[in-house]
Amino acid sequence: MKGSGGSVGPDLTQLGTRFSPKDMLEAMIEPSKVISDQYESKVFHLKDGTKQMGRLMGEGEKTYIISQNPYAPQLTKEIAKKDVQDIKVSEVSIMPPGTLNVLNPEELRDLMAYLMSGGNENNDVYKKKNK
Repeated sequence: MKGSGGSVGPDLTQLGTRFSPKDMLEAMIEPSKVISDQYESKVFHLKDGTKQMGRLMGEGEKTYIISQNPYAPQLTKEIAKKDVQDIKVSEVSIMPPGTLNVLNPEELRDLMAYLMSGGNENNDVYKKKNK
């Protein structure tokens, strides 16, 4: 938001002007429904039969560098290219499902207002409506 944060997902400053509250909630409830290719994860199928999933952060001559924790993207792991049999795009978002489950209704309303306002505390979304 407003240039702060990491590179795990998109800048959310303009989210409220581009998407409806319904669309925002749907993206948070079902993060794997639509995944931008900018933030997709890869599944590395290794020759030993195991798999490693993560966001490709870089590539060296002999290794792939991946981040597996969206809450700590700076923690990376190297996978030797010689050990990789195949690489596929993950159909699962790096945003964990159930992220909203820890919020109570008031916190969810606050989060939605913050996202809709682009972090602007003077936005109309914060003004009380008289009925």
